Amino acid sequence: MNNAVSRDADAVRYIVLRKLASGLRHTLMGELQSVQFLAELSVRNIDNGADQARTRDSIAKISLATSEAIATCHSVIAWLRPEEGATTTLGEAVDQCVKLAGDDWRMRATQASVEIPGAAGEAKVSKAAARELIVTSLLALTDQHPGALDIEVVAALAGDRVDLRLRALASKRAAPLPASIIYHALGWGEVAILAAAHGVLCDCEADVATLRFAVLPPAPQ
Repeated sequence: MNNAVSRDADAVRYIVLRKLASGLRHTLMGELQSVQFLAELSVRNIDNGADQARTRDSIAKISLATSEAIATCHSVIAWLRPEEGATTTLGEAVDQCVKLAGDDWRMRATQASVEIPGAAGEAKVSKAAARELIVTSLLALTDQHPGALDIEVVAALAGDRVDLRLRALASKRAAPLPASIIYHALGWGEVAILAAAHGVLCDCEADVATLRFAVLPPAPQ
């Protein structure tokens, strides 16, 4: 990858992260709020003279909630900087990207349907490539079609690759809030830049993007 392609890809990544900031914040805050709630509950139990078993139970849950918050922090950091050569299943990558990109979809009356057969969903792909390209494609669809949408996500195995098609269809649902574009609008040009950086083939036009990921062999035991 030459310097120009690398710089262009990094510029797109910055835009994507600006757009995902709200979803990343909500993910982290949700976990930390659980810790805060359990800590406050434990203090109330102690102040109110609750029986030891009840107090011990609420305190024990703090440890569990803290572990979950730590795991979420690790997940966010891994999203920002995945390990070199890390892989994931296509199904897992799609689930994570739909959740993150769809942070505000409820307010935009946008919904996603995912159809990934078992073999396609279990296909091993590059974690960095899948996460970046899928989430950027979802953001590009909503930026290019700012009204209410139905987004179809369909995958199929095709020999030594797995094809993922993302399609936007206009919906007549009424959105609670008017559509807005966060930071810069993304389009297929930005998706193509990231695809080139990862060596992934993509066909993008109008309201459809097809990403063609290489299926990677299982890690040696």
